[in-house]
Amino acid sequence: MRKILLLAALGAVFATVLVAHAGGASSGPTYYRDVAPILDAKCASCHRLGGIAPFSLTTAGDAKVHAAGIVRMTKAGLMPPWMPGNDSAALIGRDVRRLTPSELSTLAQWTAAGSPAGNQADRRSTPVQAVALSGPGKTVTLAPAKAYVPHAEGGGIDDYHCFVLDPKLTHDAYVTGALIRPQRTGMVHHVILYEAAGAQATAATQMNAAHGGKGWSCFGGPDLPVNLAGPGAIDRLGQPPWIAAWVPGHTTNALPAGTGVLLHAGAKVVMQVHYNLIETSGPDRSQAQLRLRPATTHLTALETHLIAAPVELPCPAGTTGPKCDRTQAFQDEVTKYGATNAFIPTALLRLCGKTLADYPQDVGDGKKITTSCDRPLGAGQTIYGVAGHMHLRGQEITVTLDPGTAKEQTLLHIPAWDFHWQDVYYLQTPIKVGATDTVRVRCTFDNSAADQPVVGAKRLAPRYVLWGEGTTDEMCLAMLSVATG
Repeated sequence: MRKILLLAALGAVFATVLVAHAGGASSGPTYYRDVAPILDAKCASCHRLGGIAPFSLTTAGDAKVHAAGIVRMTKAGLMPPWMPGNDSAALIGRDVRRLTPSELSTLAQWTAAGSPAGNQADRRSTPVQAVALSGPGKTVTLAPAKAYVPHAEGGGIDDYHCFVLDPKLTHDAYVTGALIRPQRTGMVHHVILYEAAGAQATAATQMNAAHGGKGWSCFGGPDLPVNLAGPGAIDRLGQPPWIAAWVPGHTTNALPAGTGVLLHAGAKVVMQVHYNLIETSGPDRSQAQLRLRPATTHLTALETHLIAAPVELPCPAGTTGPKCDRTQAFQDEVTKYGATNAFIPTALLRLCGKTLADYPQDVGDGKKITTSCDRPLGAGQTIYGVAGHMHLRGQEITVTLDPGTAKEQTLLHIPAWDFHWQDVYYLQTPIKVGATDTVRVRCTFDNSAADQPVVGAKRLAPRYVLWGEGTTDEMCLAMLSVATG
């Protein structure tokens, strides 16, 4: 009897130890209880089926496969992608996108423990299945009537095509959000939505009809008559007015609360799609969704102002030949994009008060070639948002307000440019500016032999690179979302 009681006591102790051990394991992080809320909130908007990221993170199996990579990339601060440096102005969404020390610790502990799934009933969040517009107003979906098969002309690998979309507005309305859905993200480099109102709407309709209703080739812009009374009238880069844009990595689809872009009754929307055919081709029918509110709503009207700097990237030392000659580079752009667009590099030099003497030909290994442009803003404006744009050779971009003065302020600094993660960033506190205020955009490029774009699994040879429309050309562009008056 005593032996039986002893065995029973030992069994009870053993059971207690097992329960305690099991409780200790379950008290550590599990996917459903601890990790899923982090990934659903900070990662799944891109890492989902059909998202812009290369793989999904919406299930326990997905997360376990990529657990080590998740810890490595988040610990390095590379994911979630928040490209602005700490010296940028206070931006909306910065704290939402970044992981907290506690969240980083949870991911590390979970991975170290073998990435346990846990109990599915513990999941307290829902992964984002599809990005959508939100907020008050109605949603209008616009798309070309038929799919378009991009094709490059002049020996290039890029096709800019403009489509006419009709929102059928009978009254003025504010666009408070825009969601652009590229059908083929592998070849859609960017999408810009322009407002074509009045004479521009008539011209867009006529051009579309002249091309059988299939849209037209539009390197540089929609090529519509300049509205001398509109914003950006003296700067062709601001014509026609922008409504919204999409670039790889873009996730900001709503404008700041209380603001909107005015879209006039009877206006057409011209959707310019830049197709790059480096990797793929095929029919595309990208869509745009607009969130609209009546113009009678009390909102602040925003406009997009563009500030571009010249791009002059000579070949690195030791590289010679016709492709390293600027005259040849200009002629190549004439062939690919037409004479008008090929003159943009010359126009930007003049617009920014620079000459070729400001861009020395001896650039050493070509790893750090800089350019900049200062532009006055004009009186009575308030800056709400800022973005930058470069291509594949871009390394760093900075947008500075009042450089070299006591009021100098960095609006946006992206210290490690990545073409695949671009976005527009809105200021937590909009900044009022006047006629004496200036904005500088400054870009740094790597035109070394080792950093040339790869086309068809082959790295291109170095060449003299100008501002150009193609993905393998370059741009240095700041975009400001401003309210005037």
